[in-house]
Amino acid sequence: MAPAIEVEWVAEVWIDPDWYAEQHAEEPCPSPGLPVVVPLRTQSLLIGRTSRSRNIHPEIECAADIGVSRRHAQLTTDGQRWWVEDLQSSNGTYVGAASTALPTDPLPPGQRLELAQDDRIYVGAWTCIVVRRATPEEQAGQV
Repeated sequence: MAPAIEVEWVAEVWIDPDWYAEQHAEEPCPSPGLPVVVPLRTQSLLIGRTSRSRNIHPEIECAADIGVSRRHAQLTTDGQRWWVEDLQSSNGTYVGAASTALPTDPLPPGQRLELAQDDRIYVGAWTCIVVRRATPEEQAGQV
């Protein structure tokens, strides 16, 4: 297990209706609402869905989105920069800047991509993940 690091970073897990509209998913999109904020406490985190039978317990859990693979993608950091890598997921991992159109080309499996400041990670039918620096309240564990 990777050593715990201070909570300097968090991931916001959003339900993105625009991404959902592009995916042509059969299941209904849940109400967007506020994001789930996940403290990023280790240097390597799994994005996916829990499988007790396979002993898969992702740090960034996307259980409601069945378009997300059990072991979908990996986030890694050196403390200052973040990378994302698709783990041969069924539906791909997409990265795009918030200021541009939704991405249309998935990351090649097994290749790490460094995230820029306003990048968004799109997985599954409606999940959008934003990695950002923690606020002072989040650093103090008040979230």
